[in-house]
Amino acid sequence: MTRFIITRHGQTEWNVEKRMQGQADSPLTALGKMQADALCQRLSGLEFDAVYCSSLQRAVDTAEIVCKGRNTSIISLDSLREIAIGSWSGMLLSEVNENYPEQAHNFWKEPEAYVPMPGGETYLQLRERAGKTMQELAERHKNQTVLVVTHGIVLKLLYNFFRYQPIADIACNHPHPKSCCYCEVEWTDAVWHIIKWNDITHYVHITDPQL
Repeated sequence: MTRFIITRHGQTEWNVEKRMQGQADSPLTALGKMQADALCQRLSGLEFDAVYCSSLQRAVDTAEIVCKGRNTSIISLDSLREIAIGSWSGMLLSEVNENYPEQAHNFWKEPEAYVPMPGGETYLQLRERAGKTMQELAERHKNQTVLVVTHGIVLKLLYNFFRYQPIADIACNHPHPKSCCYCEVEWTDAVWHIIKWNDITHYVHITDPQL
């Protein structure tokens, strides 16, 4: 059995601005750092045999806060990056909705019909790279506990992957992952089991958790 604790990065400036990030980046806000610190406190009694994160800076910064005080190396992987959205990166969500109404609708509501902009990737492509990475980590770290820090849409696709669902179910299978949420998954006898998902009870001391 391999045990995973998986989370999304903390709130960023572009999250607040409702700006599409994809594989572009923006810094954590003060609240985003508080969210990561709250998760750090929740996980303080848990030992990790390995820590992996997306190579995007917002995920790296979150991982460093969550692992504060630990003598554990953080390994960044491009395969844990957020979905590539091409020229949508940096655009306001309202601009995407106005200029690309059909594809914006498909992006959120009809994932099997979504066709990315040039330089982007489909939901299936994202699920394949993220799912392959999780499978490799599960086999590499048998009988160990692993922390993974990634992104919101990656988490939606991993939930889909862990539950062996069709891509179409992404739009309705679970609320969008919260910043620095607690997700616990086990890989046992070559089968994935979700123990807990999108839990933010560690926000108890944060008055405005937002994203």
